[in-house]
Amino acid sequence: MRYLAAILLALIAGPAWTNELDSLLQEAQVLGAPMAAVQRAIEISRQPVFPKKDVLAVFDISQPSANKRFYLLDFKSGHVTAYYAAHGRDNGPNARAIKFKGFQKDLAMVPLGPLKTAHSEVMDHYRTIVDRYDGTVFPNMIVVELEGVTSYNSYINHTPPFKWILHPNWYTTAGFRAKNNGMLGRSNGCITVDPVENNQLVTRLQDGALVYVTVGDAPIEPYL
Repeated sequence: MRYLAAILLALIAGPAWTNELDSLLQEAQVLGAPMAAVQRAIEISRQPVFPKKDVLAVFDISQPSANKRFYLLDFKSGHVTAYYAAHGRDNGPNARAIKFKGFQKDLAMVPLGPLKTAHSEVMDHYRTIVDRYDGTVFPNMIVVELEGVTSYNSYINHTPPFKWILHPNWYTTAGFRAKNNGMLGRSNGCITVDPVENNQLVTRLQDGALVYVTVGDAPIEPYL
């Protein structure tokens, strides 16, 4: 943990940040984040392509969907928060993603690697989410488009009318989880979060932050 904090320290700050960064990384580890992937994400987030430097997210699709496996690392607050998140239906069954090979050709799979957020927007399809189990209505939902920034995931930028977005839906709600042994449903390739948490999460990540999609601590290269 001290080594990882030292890397981040050298990249973004000075000695005064050591304790705060060390605490943040310890929080990430306690919450179950894949720490080698977190290290890669921190390093990648320093690249100029990501203008928003004070926050990033790591989405570990190797974990079961019953886990809070989408980790928001907020360097401004000095805290890490874990969220429920669904992956694409062709990444595998509800429990955990099991298919990663061929993600560059399969439009129903969540793409791996570094993605960059755009500005939040309202899409009519997601403006109002209704929980199909208990009827709870979630109005005024927003989404954020995701952009691939590497040679292996930039295909998502060139597949109109399809877009990859971070958005809410009915199959990620507490009502759905309660009826499905804690598991989430599956998206059509996007990253989908609980409507209760969606707007706050989207607002924090919008405008150029890194969202790093990973298979645990494994490097991306074996899946290309």
